[in-house]
Amino acid sequence: MPPLPRPVIAAWSAAVVVAFVPTWWMWEGWLMSDALRPLVEGVDLSGWGPEPIFEERYYVVTYGVVRTFDSFNPTPVLSPLVNDLCVVSNVAYGCALPAVLVLAGFLGCLRQGDPEAVARRVAWGLVVAAAVPTLAQDFALTILSPQWFVAMAGVWGRDQVCYLLAAALVLVASLRMPHRPGATSDGFGLRAAALLADYVIFCVALGLVVPLLYENHDFLDFAGFRGLLSHVEAGPLPVGTDLAVVALMFLYVWIPRGTTVGKRLVGLRVEGATPGKAALRALLFPVAVLWPEYGVLWLTADALWSFVDRNGQLLHDRLLGTSVRSPS
Repeated sequence: MPPLPRPVIAAWSAAVVVAFVPTWWMWEGWLMSDALRPLVEGVDLSGWGPEPIFEERYYVVTYGVVRTFDSFNPTPVLSPLVNDLCVVSNVAYGCALPAVLVLAGFLGCLRQGDPEAVARRVAWGLVVAAAVPTLAQDFALTILSPQWFVAMAGVWGRDQVCYLLAAALVLVASLRMPHRPGATSDGFGLRAAALLADYVIFCVALGLVVPLLYENHDFLDFAGFRGLLSHVEAGPLPVGTDLAVVALMFLYVWIPRGTTVGKRLVGLRVEGATPGKAALRALLFPVAVLWPEYGVLWLTADALWSFVDRNGQLLHDRLLGTSVRSPS
C-alpha cells in the first residue's frame, strides 16, 4: 500500500483531537469539582445562592430538586430509550470513546477495501454522539412533540460542534485514501435498525409479561420504568423482578439462536449459531444491563473490532465463529 498523503494523516489526526476535546472538558470539570470540594464542605452557603452540586460527573438526575415529580411526562418506550442512550453516552464521553472511534476508523480504512464506507460509519457514530446529550433536556416535555424539538435544538453547543467537525474531517480525509481489493463491511445500518426494533419490542413485551409473574402491576406504568440500563439495580446477582428482566432478555435472543424479531424484520439472519454458541451470544446484553459501565465498554470494544477485522465482523462473531448475513 502506498504511503498516505500528509493532508490525509493531518485530517485524521485533527479529527482524533477534536473528538477528544469534549472529553477533556468533562475531565477538566471533574478535576475542578474535586479541587473546590474542600473549600465548600462544612461551609454554610445559605443566603449565597444555590448550593454547588458536585455529583454531575456521575450523571445523577436531580430532577426533583428543580420541579416536582408530578410534572414528569414520560413517553412510552421512547423515554426509557432516551434514558438508556444518556447512560451509554455518559460512559462513552468519560472514556473518550468518540476519539477512540475515530482512531479505529482510521485503522479500518487501512485494512478494509472501501475507506469511504468506513468513514461514513465513523461519521454517523460522531453525529449520534453529538445528538444524544440533547435528547433528554426537559423531562416535562413529551418526546417528539414540537416543544421537545425546540428545546433540543436550543441546547446544541460546543460539544456538538466538535463532534460534527470531527465527522466532517473524517469524511474529507477518506476521499483521498486509496481503494484496494478486500472485504467491505456492509449491513451495519441494518444491524442498528434491528437493535432499535428489538429494544422497542422487548420493552413492550416486558411491560406485559412481568406484571403477570409478580405482584408489581405498576410496572405497566412507564413513569416508573427509566430504561433497561437504569431499571435493574447494580449488584452481584439479580433477584426478583430484576432476575425476570435478565432471564427474559436472554431467552429473547437465545430461543431464535440470535436471529431475533428485529433482525427478521430487516432481513438479517445469524449463521453458524449452535445452541451453545447462541447461548454465549445471548449473554452479551444481559451482562450489559447488569453492569452498565462495564457492559457499555464491552459492547463498544465488540463494535470497534469490526473496523480492524478484515471481514468487518464484530468481536463476538469472530470469537464464536458465527456471522450475520444481510438480504444481499
